[in-house]
Amino acid sequence: MTLLPEDRLIWSPIVVNSRMNRERNSSGINSYEQEFKFKPEEYLASKIKEFGQASWLDLCCGHGKALIQTAEYFDKLGQQNVVTLKGIDLIDTFPTVDKNITCIELKSESLITWTPDQTYDLITCVHGLHYLGDKLKVIESSINALKPSGLFVANLDLGNIVLQGAKTNVYLKNSFKKYGVDYNSRTRVLKHIGGIAINFNLKYLGADDKYGPNYTGQDSVTSYYSV
Repeated sequence: MTLLPEDRLIWSPIVVNSRMNRERNSSGINSYEQEFKFKPEEYLASKIKEFGQASWLDLCCGHGKALIQTAEYFDKLGQQNVVTLKGIDLIDTFPTVDKNITCIELKSESLITWTPDQTYDLITCVHGLHYLGDKLKVIESSINALKPSGLFVANLDLGNIVLQGAKTNVYLKNSFKKYGVDYNSRTRVLKHIGGIAINFNLKYLGADDKYGPNYTGQDSVTSYYSV
């Protein structure tokens, strides 16, 4: 088995996947609400009420549909000036956003080279980690980029991670517990509240894009690490 480095993995047809669901809504049918059991716009509204402003970073945001819907929601409330929305995706398939919507930024960038330039009240990654190489690095960066009461939530299949020198599930679940990261093995949803520095203390070796379908039914990428 040949493991792909990041600069080759991003050209894999599994990563650049046209079958990936890039059209998720913020709430309702086929939505972030269905995946994570809360409406992003309501979560952000609660932060505005508490702190006077709110910010959301959506990683692997697809077409950015959920972000655009949320921007339009706050535009109708006259609150664009107190909300910041940003989406990042490897592929630029973003639609043209109405010129009156000014609180949103959609950017094409690899998450492996991504460096947060601010902290956020909400960071999400809906089924995006399945297609990344160094998944744990992105989790570390995301949690570190949270505000003190901010929420990071993402789908994560531990079957897409292999550790050499340790039992994967045992090592990672112990690490999650150490840092207060909540991982639901049934729903495969990972959550953390509050920005902290995390280090899983693993060496990234590369990725295998021949793993095949994971629990989503879509082909996925398996990430290899050594202890």
